[in-house]
Amino acid sequence: MKKETIKIPTSIKYLTERDKFIEEFGKTFDLPNGILNKEIPGCGATTVALTDEHKTIICSPRNELLKNKHEQYPNTLIVIGGVNSKEIENYLQTTALPKILVSYDSVHKLIDCIKDKSNWRVVVDEFQCLLADSSFKSEIELHFLNNSRSFPYVTFLSATPILDKYLEQIEHFKDMNYYQLDWENKEIIRVYRERSNSPINAALEIIRYYQNGNYPSVYVNGERIYSKECVVFLNSVNNIVNIIKQTELKPEEVNIIVGNSEDNDKQIAKIGAGFTRGRIPLKGETHKTFTFCTSTAYAGCDFYSTNAATFVISDCNRPNTAVDIATELVQIAGRQRLACNPFRKFLTFIYNVNTEEITQDEFNENLENKVNVTLDEIKENNNANKLLKAKRIKDFMRIPERIRYQDSYTMYDEEKDEFVFNRLAYVNEQYCFDVQKFNYQNGVMIKRQLQDSNFDVSENQTYAVYEEQLKHLIKKESFVDRMQAYCEYRSKQGLIVNLAMLTLEGKYPELKYYYDALGGDRIKALNYKEKQLINEMHIVETKDKVRYELRQTIHVGDRLETSVIQSVLQQTYDKFHFTKSAKATDLREFYEMHPVKIPTADGRKNGWEIRGVL
Repeated sequence: MKKETIKIPTSIKYLTERDKFIEEFGKTFDLPNGILNKEIPGCGATTVALTDEHKTIICSPRNELLKNKHEQYPNTLIVIGGVNSKEIENYLQTTALPKILVSYDSVHKLIDCIKDKSNWRVVVDEFQCLLADSSFKSEIELHFLNNSRSFPYVTFLSATPILDKYLEQIEHFKDMNYYQLDWENKEIIRVYRERSNSPINAALEIIRYYQNGNYPSVYVNGERIYSKECVVFLNSVNNIVNIIKQTELKPEEVNIIVGNSEDNDKQIAKIGAGFTRGRIPLKGETHKTFTFCTSTAYAGCDFYSTNAATFVISDCNRPNTAVDIATELVQIAGRQRLACNPFRKFLTFIYNVNTEEITQDEFNENLENKVNVTLDEIKENNNANKLLKAKRIKDFMRIPERIRYQDSYTMYDEEKDEFVFNRLAYVNEQYCFDVQKFNYQNGVMIKRQLQDSNFDVSENQTYAVYEEQLKHLIKKESFVDRMQAYCEYRSKQGLIVNLAMLTLEGKYPELKYYYDALGGDRIKALNYKEKQLINEMHIVETKDKVRYELRQTIHVGDRLETSVIQSVLQQTYDKFHFTKSAKATDLREFYEMHPVKIPTADGRKNGWEIRGVL
């Protein structure tokens, strides 16, 4: 694999800036024939393909991406399921400079329609999905790669780093030219990472937080700006459905961006009347408070919210979910396009780890065993007699795609009419393991990967205010933890602690109640425990009642015998069910007192002069 790095100077922000490229390089930017790692999303590479002087086919793994681009460029032709050859041929005959948007599984429709392919270019957008998706649709992608060979000029485009060891294992890529853009002017996206035993519960906390109007915020030029919208990325439509049900969101509050399928529509319909699949709003259109997205919206779609915060929920206990989100963090972070949205520079990543943990050696051994089983199975199936081979072909075709390569990498190739080794599925399994093992279970590796992708994950961040709020938003903390944190905030000063304190108060108003009534020292003495604070509050409230009652009987200037004070106190205690034996000195809690001798018929007796109230 021949590699070339192209440095993009600070003066250039987009690949579409023709004049600046001419000034710097003597020519406009041209998408290369080979692999282009554009390094950062949103730099205009797809726009180059849509606006240059070449006849172009832009291929995408996600129909929603194609629809989004077609809305922005209505003169394009979108070719997905349902579009036939006549429509394609009519577009080609009536359009001087055709630009065709096509899904991976519909490229075959173009092969026969375009007779002369020599002056056509193909751009495979978000091509990392070929690897990430190959655990459940590798046959479609292998067919797509074969179809792409029909065109002499193909650009495989991505902003997601894919390690060379994966590409070099795939025959189609190993001898390609590899171009790496190196942008001098990179925008830093800060990532708040939180490992959670239940990422879905964390998502519920986030939604409820917004529902209650407790919006996270940042300060920009001295002004406090709130995030009143949020975009939540998940991989499971089922999780989206459950979250909406549990939080009782209304249709007018929710935009659901998922793949166009009958199964997805059925699941969404279970939520209730008014809930349907949505679409990504165009620039200037209204955004709903809550947008839920599955992987259909990870790659290349653009959001234009002025204040939406982004949350990525990764539940590794579900098959094939860890790898999608881990590789798409760069893509997701780049989806918010408006510079006026201060939250576009921040990504919240909530994840767990797979409970079925195995070591690298165990994985390698399992991989080798699976390869051996595959080789034996391929040999046996291809050498079987005609009837037996036909049965095994049927058996293979009956296996659901999502589990087809669970036990082996054996694939039936219809064109060759033989069983073959599915290289994509084999590479995908290694890829999934590396992502889950190193990017999820090891926090240092997560951090390193994000840094390599131009994320700022340093502890000392500009958005520390936002991060401190999120800490309490995401975690389902114990009462002791949040009470202790609140007391620490109240004892400090500064913007960060003040906003974090307000966040806790908004979510748990009882914290302020306890602190105002008891004070930090007393709460600490009671070990921050809720039961003890409740008991203490009962005592405080009872003492307030006692204080009020005593002031109706005892006044400043009174001189009272000790026995009289004790009797009055005990009667008051009993009235309010305050289980305590009264002593005259208890009155010190309510009054400023001074000991005196009081003359009586029986002589001078000990007493107290009331000199003030407390």
